[in-house]
Amino acid sequence: MRIPKPLILFIDAYDSFSNNIISLLETTLNASVRTIKIDNPALASDEALYAELRHYVAVVCGPGPGHPEKEEDVGIMRRIWRLREEELLPVLGICLGFQSLCLEFGAEVKRLKGPQHGIIRRARHVGESGKEGQQTIFGGIGEITATLYQSLCVDIGQDHFSNKDWESRKWMASVRCQDIVPLAWAESRDSLQDDAGVKDERVLVAARHRSKPFWALQYHPESICTNTESREVIRNWFRHAQWWNRTRRQRKLSFEGPIQGEYATRDSLLSLFEQKLHQNPDLNHLQSRSKASIDETVCYFRAIQSSANISVPDLIVAIQDMRQAHIILESSNAYEKSVGTADVRGRYSIVGLDLDRSTRFEYTTGSHKIMQFHPHECTSTKDTRNFGGIWGFLAQHLNARKVVHGNPDSPFWGGFMGYTTYELGLGGIDVEPESRKGRQHPRPDLCFAWVKRSLVVDHVKNVIYIQQLASRANLDHVNTWMDSLASKLEDALHHTSSTPSTHEIRNSVVSITTPKPLVYESKVLACQSSIRAGDSYELCLTSQTHITLTKPHSSPTPSSWNLYKTLRSRQPAPFSSYVRLGAATLVSCSPERFLTWSPSGTCELRPMKGTVKKSPTVQTLAQATNLLDIPKEKAENLMIVDLVRHDLHGVCGSGNVEVPRLMVVEEYKSVFQMISVVVGQIPPPFPPSMLPYLSQAEIEEGEKKKYTGLDVLAASLPPGSMTGAPKKRSCEILQEIEGGKERGLYSGVVGYMDVGGRGDWSVTIRCLFKWDDEDEVLVNGDQKEERETWHVGAGGAVTSLSTAVGEREEMETKLAGTLGLFR
Repeated sequence: MRIPKPLILFIDAYDSFSNNIISLLETTLNASVRTIKIDNPALASDEALYAELRHYVAVVCGPGPGHPEKEEDVGIMRRIWRLREEELLPVLGICLGFQSLCLEFGAEVKRLKGPQHGIIRRARHVGESGKEGQQTIFGGIGEITATLYQSLCVDIGQDHFSNKDWESRKWMASVRCQDIVPLAWAESRDSLQDDAGVKDERVLVAARHRSKPFWALQYHPESICTNTESREVIRNWFRHAQWWNRTRRQRKLSFEGPIQGEYATRDSLLSLFEQKLHQNPDLNHLQSRSKASIDETVCYFRAIQSSANISVPDLIVAIQDMRQAHIILESSNAYEKSVGTADVRGRYSIVGLDLDRSTRFEYTTGSHKIMQFHPHECTSTKDTRNFGGIWGFLAQHLNARKVVHGNPDSPFWGGFMGYTTYELGLGGIDVEPESRKGRQHPRPDLCFAWVKRSLVVDHVKNVIYIQQLASRANLDHVNTWMDSLASKLEDALHHTSSTPSTHEIRNSVVSITTPKPLVYESKVLACQSSIRAGDSYELCLTSQTHITLTKPHSSPTPSSWNLYKTLRSRQPAPFSSYVRLGAATLVSCSPERFLTWSPSGTCELRPMKGTVKKSPTVQTLAQATNLLDIPKEKAENLMIVDLVRHDLHGVCGSGNVEVPRLMVVEEYKSVFQMISVVVGQIPPPFPPSMLPYLSQAEIEEGEKKKYTGLDVLAASLPPGSMTGAPKKRSCEILQEIEGGKERGLYSGVVGYMDVGGRGDWSVTIRCLFKWDDEDEVLVNGDQKEERETWHVGAGGAVTSLSTAVGEREEMETKLAGTLGLFR
């Protein structure tokens, strides 16, 4: 009989690093972790809490936004410190948990003079002080460099000691807090960076209770930039905890009865759908198809050799009516030899064809309804609650149409292509978009087309793939269509179009409304006020610019196409996109990949934080790297890396997330960007070693509930690089500071997920977009003028090290690239 691992309870204060801590615990200790929220209503009574705690060998009170004096910020944590003697068990507090512990036993919690978020500090611990320290959780521990995320600090009277007495008194409990014994300090002389904003002489970063089994850390042991010595601290803590349980614990562990603690990994989207399927047998027709049915559908393709430096816009004009719907995902910098690696330049361009013959799916946050617009048929509506939510609907739809035979050299065979708004992501983290309250006719927050015909350009091999999803019975029709399209492409390859005209764009401008400098600076200060209060570590503030244009009369191409061609020539990028789908039009030249995944379950996110514009004084990668190698820029990137790791751990599970590239500077045509690469591996439904012992029915049952890249997409929105951390609280603060204004497509994502099990999404930045319902017609006598309104978003990450002027200038720099089209 296998002996179950001991259970640790993690109390989650709605932080965006919680899953990283759980991964650290589960990969470091011989233990399994369950988690509850600080406000779990099932544990409202002491009796219920005591019954729950009897399942666990220890508790970890995690980090989170807010202040430990506020009940709504700490919830159950406060009750942990007040457990009756017979209910005591070992506890480790981290950050907010640390502050809550110290506050409970007499310390004062106050604001740091210089908040420290994403800052790496040297922590002087008691284990370095001699024999006494060897009996603590820091016994045998070497030098610790730790990532700090704190605006608040604990005051136990340390500032009353003179410098002369400090070394001899630093490890002693103070008269004010006799129950709090110091274990580690971050001191100003140990700052690893001169410009890290360190203003406080002595900051307590680890402590224990004198007599109770309570320990706490005021740094993040799980951060990617905290060194590995902290793993040994966690091991030491667990050894101390187990010893206390053996010798002092009064209540025996319970292995029976209900348990509120849950796994940190969320249920898969397909399993949520399966649960709904059992509740509603009428949905049985949506189950995955048989193998024979899957084999029947094929991604047919034909390869056409092309020349180098092929113009994707020229191909589009040659084969499609520009007045119809479009989805073009272009690597418009594929031939930019002045920039960095091939990965930076991008390799593929993907075009959805015949979208007017494709089914379109639209969903608005909070509506519970997904609209399906079928070509030449009536619109149908489905209630997403019958599928486990919008993502459950999409997961089952894609899984039921998977294809195993297709072009091995193409990243996309067919499937969903489209966009999501920033507000869709808010709905996924239980933040209600302020802009949606009371609106009668909401715009879609998700708009996807089901694409069966597509074009893929491989800019490295100089090959164009014509593709169609079809049954084997329709091969003749497929060949006829491919013959016709191939002929048009061959003609297009021998012609080039004229350079886009900025003169025409500028002449169409009616008005441009940009953010007022002083207003934006005041918003930066408001962000920093929330950061100083401990409510956020980093806030990605944005602004909106509105541009009114006159529409061209009787033009065969919409003005948006000219805007796209001009922008892509000015700002070539690996993730450019031109989307005209449903009610929206998007023009984007984004350098930032959000998420990509493979059929094997490998997921990669590339958060981008840190920007330097090319100029006469900054022309080389080395110069840009030197400018970005400062605490402010690195902290911005680090905080989002740790957030992204948390999102990935929530699907991939403990130990399945890595950071192969951290804070690397890349070169683009007009800017240098600092990026990191975070990789997660989705576990298969069963370990490979088990497969020989499973029946076919068991394997098929596992496939029905497996995790896919779509689970990671749903868990990661809105993009962390556009929110800050912790994500939920930061988004709530940003809604208030930004006046509840809708971001729309800006800060959302655009991309695809295909029938072969792949996906690729970019963050919609460096973009402009419009909604059809904002178009208007002005009539003056016999004259009629049509106008359209475009929206341009821009902003940046605000931290405690930001300056209002500096953030405003960064926003204006980013905005200028797009506004250059009109000026």
